[in-house]
Amino acid sequence: MSEKLLLLPILIPALSALLIPAINFPDKKARNIFIECSVLLNSIVIALLVIYPPANTLTLFRFSERASFSLRLDGLGMVFAVLIALLWPLTTLYAFEYMSHEHREPSFFGWFVLTYGVVAGIALSSNLLTLYLFYELMTFMTLPLVMHSQKRESIRATISYLLYSLTGAAMALGGFFFFQVYGVSMEFTPGGVLDMARITAEHSEGMLRTVTFLTLVGFGAKAGLVPLHAWLPTAHPVAPTPASAVLSGLITKAGVIAMFRVVYYVVGDDFLRGTWVQTALICMALLTIFTGSMMAYIEPHLKKRIAWSSVSQVSYVVFAMMLLTPDGIRGAVLQIAAHAMAKSCLFLSAGVVIYFTFQGANYHYADQLRGVGKELPITMTCFALASVSLIGLPVTGGFTAKWYMAAGALGLGNFGLFGIVILMVSALLTAGYLLPIVTDAFFPGDDYDYSSVVPFKLLPLKMIIPLLLLSAGTILTGIFGGSIIEFVNTRIIPVLL
Repeated sequence: MSEKLLLLPILIPALSALLIPAINFPDKKARNIFIECSVLLNSIVIALLVIYPPANTLTLFRFSERASFSLRLDGLGMVFAVLIALLWPLTTLYAFEYMSHEHREPSFFGWFVLTYGVVAGIALSSNLLTLYLFYELMTFMTLPLVMHSQKRESIRATISYLLYSLTGAAMALGGFFFFQVYGVSMEFTPGGVLDMARITAEHSEGMLRTVTFLTLVGFGAKAGLVPLHAWLPTAHPVAPTPASAVLSGLITKAGVIAMFRVVYYVVGDDFLRGTWVQTALICMALLTIFTGSMMAYIEPHLKKRIAWSSVSQVSYVVFAMMLLTPDGIRGAVLQIAAHAMAKSCLFLSAGVVIYFTFQGANYHYADQLRGVGKELPITMTCFALASVSLIGLPVTGGFTAKWYMAAGALGLGNFGLFGIVILMVSALLTAGYLLPIVTDAFFPGDDYDYSSVVPFKLLPLKMIIPLLLLSAGTILTGIFGGSIIEFVNTRIIPVLL
């Protein structure tokens, strides 16, 4: 397949987003069909690129001898690209119903589709400069999604999101300039691109490790890594639920993918193994895992609770990645896939609960969801399946991912055992803040007024289909986890370690 086709996953959403306000659609249904077909077409193109990956790199233009805007699809990019191609059409389909009672629908869908192409660009980036440009562009494409309601709280959340994102991006940009000076190339290369002879001669190891640490923390802002995490539980609750789903399920993964690229494709794992950078990042990841879980446990607001859960669960990937072992890489990739499915499902389920408010109850809060499983049984069943995956119970993708993380952590001795303890504590806290919602929804107790239950009403298929497929995905990533591991073993690990 020609490498020029790598441009299509970026151009199709961009062109579609421009046409949404330009075309005079006869009605909303016609507009929605156009949007969904555009998104599906883009996903099909991505699938074809994954099945028949171009052998060469597409270089569009060069800024200098070593700095270029280039696209390529490798094993890690394929993982992220497949997730994007699966989740975006489902979330878009869901959004048609959810956003039907919102104002400024064309604006929302325009930015939503445009963001698809930008996030795909991160998966297709061939070097750090290209990734950084798409990373920055992603921030500005998602700002209108967070600020969609234009209420005071959404504007405040948008400002917070922007400040944290720009702070992290500035830290990452500083790293780019150092890596350009001390690297033999800027193309993502397994094992890293650093010129170790020059670094050793100039005694620059300590400086570059500090730069690497700051770069990783900067990219970690999108992943919700402490201390640049506060935007996430602020932005998610005010954004429309479809936007929250992609922010948590995919946008946070873009930060993790950027960190993964720096560790394994820019500086190389050997440059970090056994150093204070590895130790510091693992400690920060464990602190974030515990902090996110604890805050979710005490948070009563439903979407905020799920957002704090994302802070915790995404840092599982950072922890596994920084183990710098084959099992760590396996656990990280599995967690990326499992969490994307589960967290998107949780947010979309919460959106249904908020969308269909019965009996005047305040469905924005977790402690007021008693009996909602009687009114929305399919929704809460999907919510339950996603919850058990996040907890890490057997058969789910979350269980398989955490199993490999624990296996990788054992190689670090006592420090690794401490990490496993934190993972177990986090799993217990996750059960503590998710399972009570499920049990109260289906088993509200003898004192519950069953006469107040609204007769079951079938939800629109545009909402039901995404929920069913995403909840099934949380189980299938566990059942077919072996296939994912086989892909990691053949397409990622051999070129990295």
